[in-house]
Parts: sequence; structure tokens; C-alpha cells
Amino acid sequence: MAICCYNDFSVIGFKTDFIKSFNKQYVLKFFSATCIRLGVVRLIKIFYSELCLINNDIKNNIDLLRSSGAESVELMLDGSYWNNFQGNHEKLLEILDLYDLDFGIHSPVWNVNITAENKHIREASIQAYKDSIIFASKVGANHLVLHPGFVDAKAFSKELAKERSIKAIKELDSFNKDYGVSLLIENVGNDDTGIFTEKEYINLTKELPESIKFILDTGHANITSWDMPNIINKMGSRLKAMHLNDNDGIRDIHLAIGEGTIEWEKLFNSINESKYEYDLILEYNIGTKLEKLKEGKLILNKNIVLNNNN
Repeated sequence: MAICCYNDFSVIGFKTDFIKSFNKQYVLKFFSATCIRLGVVRLIKIFYSELCLINNDIKNNIDLLRSSGAESVELMLDGSYWNNFQGNHEKLLEILDLYDLDFGIHSPVWNVNITAENKHIREASIQAYKDSIIFASKVGANHLVLHPGFVDAKAFSKELAKERSIKAIKELDSFNKDYGVSLLIENVGNDDTGIFTEKEYINLTKELPESIKFILDTGHANITSWDMPNIINKMGSRLKAMHLNDNDGIRDIHLAIGEGTIEWEKLFNSINESKYEYDLILEYNIGTKLEKLKEGKLILNKNIVLNNNN
């Protein structure tokens, strides 16, 4: 008997070929609700991030990721092919509609900072995030990742940056009421640039509206020596996704799982001990060979237990 696994498309008591004969989205919605109601399984989605192929043709990127085993893709709204995505919705949607894939979206990263010292940059960054919300809504994206801001120099106040961040996120949450996109706040930066400590990041679950969820980037957590099992435990249902990547504990270099210093067995154990569902996104560095994504997916399928009763 198969277990509910989104990416393998297997559902309790049904053969995969039978499931595939129906529309994917309708089947997923039905069985997701059924499996959750039965309380015997949880649905884990494995995404490939577009980061490794950034600044290349979007359709070609998706084709390459899909041919490497992707059934869910997190799009990065950066690079020349995403330039002015705000004004090219129809063209971009025509491309994405060609695929029977789930899409997540990562809002623009480069040159964007909602806590910047310059007011014009802050306002432009907030607008870029609002444009991302609109686009994610039209795509029907599974989630939208947002960065909470950072400080560029030690001379700048982290306390002021925190105030700006929380205010901006609440503004984005209010804007999102008309769109209903799942907004995920990511842990970013190192000890110098990051504005929230581990404890403060966890406490954001109390300071921000319930509608705001979170995404744990394992690489960022590693360079700031955060206790990832503790975060998974403390954030509970507010933690909805993870960017999975490795590093040397010093540099944010987005290596493949197992190529750095992260203790993956402990992290996998924490995920398995949790009763919650997550989007697990393999977010590897620009230029990473696609074979690494295949290997990452195999590692996750081998190490993540989907049956809550086990």
C-alpha cells in the first residue's frame, strides 16, 4: 500500500496509474483533505528552486528542472527574463500555463530591502513585494517568499530595521487580503547583516498576524548558528516551508545537501517528529549541476517519513 506523497503521486489504497488518469489539481485537493482528516499521513511537497539557473530563459529553465525530476518549482523573480514581470503578466502566464506543475514564487532578492536606510528604496522594495503578491495570485502559487530586510553596515540600527520590517510586513499582509497568497517570511543575513536573532524570529509568530507564515533557510541558519530543531519545534504550524541548502558555517554558498557542515540527520529527525506539512525547497547556488537536485530529491524521499503514525 502506498502512502500519501505529493511528489510521487501515491495515495493510500489507490494505484498510481489510477490517480494519474485524473486531473492532478483536483486529485490533490481531494486527497489532501481526506488524508489530513484521517490523520494518517501528511503531504510533503518537494520543490526545485530556479536559483541554480537564474538569468536564463524561463521556459528553458522550467524544462530543464522538469527533466531533472521537478514536479514543483520555486520561481526566482530576478534576472533579465523576469525584468518588468509586473508589466508582462499575460506573457509570463502563457508560459507557466504550459506546465502541469505546482509553482512557488520567491520575490525579488537583489537590490531589494524593505528596511533600507533610504526611504525611496524601502518604498520601491515594498512595491516590488506587492507586485509579487499580485503575480503570485494570478499564477495560483503555492507560496510567496519574502525577505524581512537587513542592515548594510554596523553603523545602522538593527532596532530601527526591526520596526521598519514589522511595519512593512503588516502593510503587505493587509494588501494581501484581496489576493489570499500564502506569505512566508524567511530568515536572512549573517550575524552582521541579519536583524532578527533566533529568539526574535520565533517570537515574530506572536508579533505578526496569524496569516503570516514562515520559511526556514537552513544555510542562513547555519551561518548564524541557529538551532534548527528548536525552530521547527517552537514555530509549530506557523512554519510552512524550508529552503534546503548547505554551507561551511561561514559563507552563504548554497551547497547541495551533505556538502557542508549542517547536521542533516538531526534536521530530518526534527521534520519527522513534527506533525506539520512543509514545502521542502532545494535551493542550490547559481550554476549548480542539475544532477545535484536529483540527488537531493532522492535524499529527501529516503529520509523524510510521511506517515505520522510511524
